[in-house]
Amino acid sequence: MFRIKKSLLINASLLLTCANMLFLSCNLNNERKTVAKADTLRYRYQHYILSSKEVVDNDGKKDTTYFKAVFPEFEQKEINDLIKRQFTANRQPDTQYNSIEQEAKAFIENYEDFVKMDEYPRAWYSEMHAKVLQNKPSFLSLSLELSDYTGGAHGNYNTLFYNYDPLKVDTIGLEKIIPVEKQQSLTKIAEVIFRKQEGLSTEQALDESYFFEDNRFHLNNNFTLTPKGLLFLYNVYEIKPYAAGITELMIPYEQIDSLMTEEGKHIRTQLRQNITTN
Repeated sequence: MFRIKKSLLINASLLLTCANMLFLSCNLNNERKTVAKADTLRYRYQHYILSSKEVVDNDGKKDTTYFKAVFPEFEQKEINDLIKRQFTANRQPDTQYNSIEQEAKAFIENYEDFVKMDEYPRAWYSEMHAKVLQNKPSFLSLSLELSDYTGGAHGNYNTLFYNYDPLKVDTIGLEKIIPVEKQQSLTKIAEVIFRKQEGLSTEQALDESYFFEDNRFHLNNNFTLTPKGLLFLYNVYEIKPYAAGITELMIPYEQIDSLMTEEGKHIRTQLRQNITTN
C-alpha cells in the first residue's frame, strides 16, 4: 500500500513538473511571437496601374502606354510617408510629385502630348516594383526596381536601395555604417574585391572598360546591408556600357569589422539572427 501511494505521489509530481514546463514553454513562445510582431513593421503590397486611352499600332499589334507600380504599404504612417517621398523624388529628380498616382498621371499626359507630334508613334511604359528586403527591429531595407521605355533603341532599367531606421523614422546613410574618416579604407578594400571579381590585375588601368571618374575606383551611395555583408550596386551606364548590365559588389563583414560603427554592428547582428515573424 505504501509503495502504491509513493508511486502515485511520484507520478503526480512528474505530471505537475511537466505541466509547469509546458506552461512556461507556451508562455515563452507566445512572448517571442509578440515581441517579433511588435518589433517588425506590418505591410502589404499594393498594385497600381494607369493606362493611356491612346492606342497605337506597333508592327500590326495594338498597344498602349501604361504606368505600373507595385509597392509595400506600411501600417505605420510615418514610415510609409517617408518611403513614398523618396520613391517619387528619386525617380524624377527634376520634378517633385506628391504621390505615385500623381507621377503616373504626369507620365501618361506627357506621352499623350508627345504622341500627337510623333509621325511613327510607339507605346511607352514605366514600371516600378518595390520589394522589402530586410524587416528587423532597427533596420528596414527595400529595393526599387525601375524600368521604362520612352522611345529609342531600347528601354532603361535601374535598381535602387533604400535603408531606414524604423525606430527613429529616418534614413540610414553610409556614414552611419562606416564613419566618413574610415570610408577611404573601405574603398581600398572594395577595390581589391572588385578587381578580383572583374579579373583585373592590381596595376591594370580602369579606363579600358569602365567609366570611373579620373579612372579611379570609387563606391557609390547605392548600398544596403545583407546577412553576409555590405552590398553595393552599380546600375547600367554608371561604370560600364549598357550591354554589360548592372554590377553588384559584396563586401563581407569580416573584412570591414574594424571600420564599422556600433550602429552598423548592431544591424549586422540583427540580420544574422533568425527572428520569428509569424
